[in-house]
Amino acid sequence: MSNQISSREERSGAVICGAYGMGNAGDDAVLAAILTSLRRIERDIPVTVIARDPAAVTEKYGVRAVHPLDILRWRGAMKRAKLFISGGGSLLQDVTSRRSLQFYLLTIRTAKECGCAVQLYGCGVGPLLRDGSRRRTAEVLNACADVITLRDGESEKLLRDIGVTVPPVTVTADPALGLPPVRGERERAAGFVLRDWEGFGEAVPALAACAGYVRDTYRLEPVLLCLAPEDHAAARTVSGLLEREGVSAAVSLDSRRLSRMSLVISMRLHGLVFALRDGIPAAGVSYDPKVSAFCAEAGLPCLELSEASPESLRSLADAAVHLDGEALAAAASELRRRETGNAIAAAQLLGA
Repeated sequence: MSNQISSREERSGAVICGAYGMGNAGDDAVLAAILTSLRRIERDIPVTVIARDPAAVTEKYGVRAVHPLDILRWRGAMKRAKLFISGGGSLLQDVTSRRSLQFYLLTIRTAKECGCAVQLYGCGVGPLLRDGSRRRTAEVLNACADVITLRDGESEKLLRDIGVTVPPVTVTADPALGLPPVRGERERAAGFVLRDWEGFGEAVPALAACAGYVRDTYRLEPVLLCLAPEDHAAARTVSGLLEREGVSAAVSLDSRRLSRMSLVISMRLHGLVFALRDGIPAAGVSYDPKVSAFCAEAGLPCLELSEASPESLRSLADAAVHLDGEALAAAASELRRRETGNAIAAAQLLGA
């Protein structure tokens, strides 16, 4: 094919860029949801995904995939595509790495230069702690984004604060909420979804005490659930402390087991997303604003990691156990309704 950029009439399909191919169950669910929505818009839509493990993504989802470092190939895909999707997930943030922020902004700008319509799809934005990060993000989004759909109101506020004024911005919901609920027989178990982060080490004794509390008070056996490979160390730390105190706690690498829990206490955002989607009472332990923002949107109790103590975590577990089932269902229904806005925006950009 020629290196010339295709005309709009010759283009087809989409390029998707996110934190994919890294074994994270939350990101995997987001990609599955985006692909499902695109295939509803156009049954045989050609898709290229920029992913850390292209072979795994191709095998799992049946799409073309390229590595982030393979710039020539993903730029070539952008020249052929109608739509570039950035997201979902928290791609535009500078907490974990400024380099990742620079990369995701580069893909947005390159997609626009290659003639794609550009959508941020059900994303979270931030934190953006550095003035340069905030300025650069606003410049790129104002110049290159056609539509921005966001998973929470806090992200919308941040975009306003940094000066994003050009593209239409809509608060929708996390794309993973668009996947059908997973129904199955509940275990008499409480799932704890933990991750190592600043302050986690200090909170380990309190988290272990909370696991023992829900076992003794509610007869729910604690299960340490890992949604990403890096969660295993945090789970083993808490599990080991519990075992020394005579409490048996399983560590499960099978993220699908979350759907069988009777209670979920999660540091990870998608532990809470999956729980709400599947009708499981849940509470958040927030290490990042995205966790507290989702809990506020969903009506779930939440506690800052820095405030974790045996007493505060017992209260958090009590609040989760006593959540009103009808209120949970109503919150899930409303967020699912809002989530459809992600696909509606994509369909408009694809001309469907």
